[in-house]
Amino acid sequence: MALSQLGGTNTIYLSVADGNLVRQHKQATERTTERITKTGKLVYEERFKDLMAKLVKIDTKENDYGKQWQLSFTDGEVTYIVSLPFSSRYASSFLKALPNVNLYKEVRFMPWAMKDKNDATKTITGITLYQDGNKIAPAYTKEEPNGLPQMTKIKVKGKEQWDDSDMMLFLENMANNIFSVLTATELEDNDETPF
Repeated sequence: MALSQLGGTNTIYLSVADGNLVRQHKQATERTTERITKTGKLVYEERFKDLMAKLVKIDTKENDYGKQWQLSFTDGEVTYIVSLPFSSRYASSFLKALPNVNLYKEVRFMPWAMKDKNDATKTITGITLYQDGNKIAPAYTKEEPNGLPQMTKIKVKGKEQWDDSDMMLFLENMANNIFSVLTATELEDNDETPF
């Protein structure tokens, strides 16, 4: 077991924005850039292209920004907690590939953003996962939904918009099932008991 410094932490908190992993700092450093948030707050951010670690847990949590996914990764020494908006293209692209991830191995978690080919005013975002140098294909696609409910158009205050409520509920249940089975299997396979 690695030792931690007093008052220190072995957990790094990250979010995803503009196709990058983002770590906020309380003060500016040589690696941070300044940004003014929508609420007018000055923040110092360090940006990363990807994360290579083992995915060990998925939770959801409510905060000031609404419901968020909390993805916990570890590289053996440090825990990384990545927050994603619950209903987002980042979350859905990650979750659609999750059933094809080998959770006993490290995974490369790589957010991305690019301009829409058909509409330059729009940005398309997502997360691509890699293992053993290979891109992990989604388990749920338009051609083969495998039970995944599709988004539906609904009217809100007279305007049509896309609703992904059923899809995200399905993906949340799938993620919870994967990790409950993983936890039960690991407990059964662990011969060492503390008693």
